[in-house]
Amino acid sequence: MNKVAKKLTGALLAGLLGASFLTGCSKTVDGTQPLLTSGEDTVTVGTGNLMLRMNQATMLSYYSMMGSGTTGIWSQDAGNGETYGDTTKKNVLNELENMLVQKQHAADYDVTISEEEHSKIEEAAKAFMDANTEETIQSLSVSQSDVESLLELYTYQTKMYDPMVADVDTNVEDSEAAQSKITYCRIDISDTQNDDGTTTPLTDEEKQEKKEQAQAILDQLQASPDPASADMDAIAKGVNEDLSAVDNTFGDDDTLLDDKLKEAAKTLQDGQVYGEVVEGENAYFVVRMDSVLDREATDQEKETIVNERQQDAYSDLLDQWKDEAGITVNDKEWEKVTLTDTEQFTIKQPETEESGDDSTAGTTESTEGDTEAAEDTAGEAEDSTEAQEDTSGTAGTDTSAEEGQDSAAETQAE
Repeated sequence: MNKVAKKLTGALLAGLLGASFLTGCSKTVDGTQPLLTSGEDTVTVGTGNLMLRMNQATMLSYYSMMGSGTTGIWSQDAGNGETYGDTTKKNVLNELENMLVQKQHAADYDVTISEEEHSKIEEAAKAFMDANTEETIQSLSVSQSDVESLLELYTYQTKMYDPMVADVDTNVEDSEAAQSKITYCRIDISDTQNDDGTTTPLTDEEKQEKKEQAQAILDQLQASPDPASADMDAIAKGVNEDLSAVDNTFGDDDTLLDDKLKEAAKTLQDGQVYGEVVEGENAYFVVRMDSVLDREATDQEKETIVNERQQDAYSDLLDQWKDEAGITVNDKEWEKVTLTDTEQFTIKQPETEESGDDSTAGTTESTEGDTEAAEDTAGEAEDSTEAQEDTSGTAGTDTSAEEGQDSAAETQAE
């Protein structure tokens, strides 16, 4: 589960996410109808709708934080031939399927929910229901059992990740993760951007002037008492105050640094400076190899590789289980659940918090036509896609039903 999914659980337990109470107006759906069915296991429409509204609230909170508007967002094209509303619903459905099969396979890994955890889930769900008006509950089409079901599924998801990836090979050789560290100065020779949007290439004389600057930096660097530790940035600024030097790490799969720059750097040993000005794509470079095998960056890359292996194994296992589970989806009822501008949901951390195990409450509130937060400028499509993808949970949270037991929330109907 990613950070967003973790926040959703926390919001259910204690109203920890967002800037205002859940507010909105949605069409009434029959929350008691089955949404997902697999053997004897069922996830109701009410549970699915609750999870959807929490995701909706998270996405709107993201746009509010970014200063972007949300008007018409759910009907916008998500870039895959579907609207953001449809994509959000599909993501929620997929995540519910993931959690359902994790619950079904929990016994394979000796994963259980204890009586104490069940008790906390029940208390949190009851507090959630008690904190909200009848109008709100009807709008969400949710029952206490639905809230308990969602918290239970999140808890299984939390507990299942580690055992599901326990057999992944965590050994990564230096050769696979090797990262080198270089310091370099880049002198730009790309075309000049004109006010009218056109570009003008540099003349041969202008390019030669740039190359001479690079050569001056290289000469001073090589003439320093210790080129391996010389301050290349200070040298660059001494040649031209607009120039600077930066350090960077890269591996064999790097696609960001200039290819000619990397080719030159790979010929060097620790502390060596490349003996010529490197002409790359749209720039001249002066480069020094600081460490052929940078220990810190290499170890970080090893962690990244292990995480990728674990995520791949986790996703593959979920896909396998879902293929075997024979899950049926009640598309007819799910189509009745809609995301529109007139169904706005946000979440607020309560203004006051109380201590004690009996103080947990979720916060939701329903009102007609509350769309003020959706009237700023429209967000860019790329940012929209990133925010949308982030609302679908993945693996790795430490959230469980025991979190949030010390926070309280109120709901007031408008």
